[in-house]
Amino acid sequence: MNILALDSSTEACSVALLSENKVVETFEVIGRGHAEHLLPMINDLLSGNGVVLADVDLFAYGAGPGSFTGLRIGAAMMQGLALAQDSKLITVSSLAAMASSQQGLVLSVVDARMEQVYYGLYCVDDNVQPELLGEIRVSSPEDIFLPENGNITVTGTGWDRYQNEFCQMQTERRKIIGIDSQYPHAADIARLALYE
Repeated sequence: MNILALDSSTEACSVALLSENKVVETFEVIGRGHAEHLLPMINDLLSGNGVVLADVDLFAYGAGPGSFTGLRIGAAMMQGLALAQDSKLITVSSLAAMASSQQGLVLSVVDARMEQVYYGLYCVDDNVQPELLGEIRVSSPEDIFLPENGNITVTGTGWDRYQNEFCQMQTERRKIIGIDSQYPHAADIARLALYE
């Protein structure tokens, strides 16, 4: 099965191709201009791996939460490609994609501006789809409820922006471990699409 995946929910822009359990990805932090970058990235990725759109069995994209414009561009592009090929299209949470590259309890946080973050708390084990504990929400970092015990890995652009606030959540029984400069990756979107 060939899966073409994309994520444009943040300042990062990435596309990935999963084929025969091998994933190749193009990833770039661009800030703005996703619309101009995505199609050339897709074309280069496919042609560089000897694949044409007709060979793609499944299209997947990161459904956020994140930048409204980036999400709209990514959704429109993948919907158009899937429709043109009469292929299946699925969405994957960009927060789950970030969590999937970690282990244990993972808090994925994306800067939502205005002193808030989008977040989801996940339980992640090897080779299993991340399990969302509760719901995806938006709030100030200080209002996030975390388990009282254990190690919690915090990942995403929300960590970069609000590192001090998250470090203040550490207690004797709860350790906070931050991952710097982490963005959603299309490669993780492609891997999670296998579970759909």
